[in-house]
Amino acid sequence: MPTLVAQPDKHPYCTPFPPKQSYKHFQAGSKSTLQATGTYKTTHPIKLASPGLPLQHSTEQCIASMKPSLLGKEHASENKPVAQVPPSADANPLRDVCQQSFVSDRTTPNVRKILDYLSKPTLHVSRKEFHGVGAREFRLIERMVGDTARVSKPRLAYDYNTHILIANMPTVLHEASFNHVMVFVGKFINDLPYDDDVIDPMIQMAWSLKTANGSVVPDMVVTVNAVEEPTRVLIPFVGECALSETDEHIFGKAEDIILAHPEVICMVVVLVREAADYAAPSPDSTASKTLCDPKSLTLEEFLDLRTTPRSIGEPIVMADHTWCHLSSVEYFVWVKRDDGSPINIRSQDPADMAYGTLVPEIAMDAVTEMFERGLTKMKDYFVDFQKRLESSLDCAVLAEARVELHTKWRLAFKRFLNASDVTAHKRYLAWHGGNFGEEGSDSSYVDSEQADEEEKPVTVSTSDRKRASTAPLPCSRFKIQKS
Repeated sequence: MPTLVAQPDKHPYCTPFPPKQSYKHFQAGSKSTLQATGTYKTTHPIKLASPGLPLQHSTEQCIASMKPSLLGKEHASENKPVAQVPPSADANPLRDVCQQSFVSDRTTPNVRKILDYLSKPTLHVSRKEFHGVGAREFRLIERMVGDTARVSKPRLAYDYNTHILIANMPTVLHEASFNHVMVFVGKFINDLPYDDDVIDPMIQMAWSLKTANGSVVPDMVVTVNAVEEPTRVLIPFVGECALSETDEHIFGKAEDIILAHPEVICMVVVLVREAADYAAPSPDSTASKTLCDPKSLTLEEFLDLRTTPRSIGEPIVMADHTWCHLSSVEYFVWVKRDDGSPINIRSQDPADMAYGTLVPEIAMDAVTEMFERGLTKMKDYFVDFQKRLESSLDCAVLAEARVELHTKWRLAFKRFLNASDVTAHKRYLAWHGGNFGEEGSDSSYVDSEQADEEEKPVTVSTSDRKRASTAPLPCSRFKIQKS
């Protein structure tokens, strides 16, 4: 199995798993027949939280006692209802970095303009492309964004050949799509009796992956480090979510990741779609006339104006304007074949790929089964990695450990109601800020004049790998209206 040497984000949002205590080994089997054979670990469940979506007081019982400190002090979040979320968390370290860059001789006008755009706290556009960005400019932007303490960092994707930088701003809808996956994958890994003196698995939410022509930051990555050789990093799991990206782009990006990292065991793509593309209120609209108070509304005040039922599938309408209308949430899950061949993103074979919907209706049985297959292979991956690192290590208990997933898709379904409410309010704040001089409006941008002239395309060793199939890429099974 190939080994990947990856360059980590300096401040990744990640979930480390707690150190194992002295433990007794038990033989695999039913609980009533467990026999002690040594020592068995004491688990310390962890409380997983997403930086963009507030947790509800109905958080799953199976993780109710998890420790937020294990996420890192800067990422622990309180358990508050959505109505208490402030309209804008305005302690913006990325803006501070942007302001500091103005006095740096190393920055270009493009770098400053891009950082200025990324520093705006109330953006309603989750995805933006910047053309003509030089490789050196991208590396500087990547470093500056990585150096901030901001939790919800933009997901950057850069192509060295086309000089296009794509910034995907994490939204609550993005976070909602992987909140539950992060919980049950984290619990699964935490419960495994792996040797934490040998391997160190982590869930990363801001980990940069190199591809043949550039770099991407997926929404979720599981990494496995060798404790004694931390530069040896394996990537068994990758998850991507698309909100405003086209199907072709998101599935093409997933394929590029597999081409560059064929060791990936499980690949997940989530498509979150609205009934129509969002558009801000026009100047002569009812919303512009009735929501014209210079003081912005809190989330609770804003939701009190809703004129449509609060239900999945119903638009969120205030002042005759649709602020959010979640239409569908689709999950595509691939698992690597037993023969070791890389995942084929273009495969529709149910032996390789599972499809399910969380919205408008819950149909996730096939997806759950595929997750179980993928995590079983990940467990075997841990066994192989441990043996490669320490051939004398007894991995029998880990190899025989049963895979149990604690999925609660109905709860995940309900969380999209909260995510839709918060998304609608954030869009209102962006529109309100643009009308009343607050941050949130787009800044001007021009292509770098020297980008194409001075920067040569950069390739990596995976650039000569061929795609596994010439079949069409997958696509959403729901039709979305264009505004």
